[in-house]
Amino acid sequence: MTGAATLSDIPVSRHDISPEITAYFTSRGDVTDSPYSGFNICHYTGDDPDRVARCRESLSRYVGVSPGMLIVPRQTHSVNCQVIDSVPVSAESLEGVDALVTPLPGVAIGVSTADCVPVLLADPAAGIIGAAHAGWRGAIGGVVEVAVNAMVSLGAMPGCIKALMGPCICKDCFEVGDEVASLFPEEYVVRVEGCKPHVDLLEYVASRLVACGIPCKAVTMPPACTRCNPDHYFSARRLGVNSGRNFSMICRTVDKLSRN
Repeated sequence: MTGAATLSDIPVSRHDISPEITAYFTSRGDVTDSPYSGFNICHYTGDDPDRVARCRESLSRYVGVSPGMLIVPRQTHSVNCQVIDSVPVSAESLEGVDALVTPLPGVAIGVSTADCVPVLLADPAAGIIGAAHAGWRGAIGGVVEVAVNAMVSLGAMPGCIKALMGPCICKDCFEVGDEVASLFPEEYVVRVEGCKPHVDLLEYVASRLVACGIPCKAVTMPPACTRCNPDHYFSARRLGVNSGRNFSMICRTVDKLSRN
């Protein structure tokens, strides 16, 4: 993607959670041999800054918010959650942040992933939304629980929260060392004699959501594996760490931009 994208060109799937809350998941779109080719709004993995800015502007227009209302944290596999209770948001306050929560309408929050599990959260009744980046470090550390607790502190009810997980690595692709596998309960570890263990990261993340009090039926599983589909999604295991990122985003807004 070399120029500014039109709204119809943006490779994004849209999921209406309620009349006022919508979740979005971007993919690569048209790709070439470059690990950055396609649609990428992530600013800290080595892509051309001008192209990233153009993609962000296009995504903002698609959602119907100004670029300053599209909040993209600088993730570090932490369990840090930032509550967005006022705008604009400084870049410094988003450094080392792997989860976002906000009660504000008209603000789009999201996380960047390329195999890790993106989790979008919403309590439509309370008007509270959240997003979390759950790689294996964050999942074990409790980033999902931290995000849900932050929502509850603002008035959300776990039993009313809906959770959507975006494209991420499947258990067949998520090969790990014994030191990582040992951190997970055995029910989420696949062991085959003579092979390295595999971890079912997305099922583990789903279990943490349910443990927080979110109904099992309110948890939507990912649509696809990133590593299995590198021509459609960015995958660090396929393309390398220096590559683009998929973006999973949620927004609560009444006035949406026409997409005609």
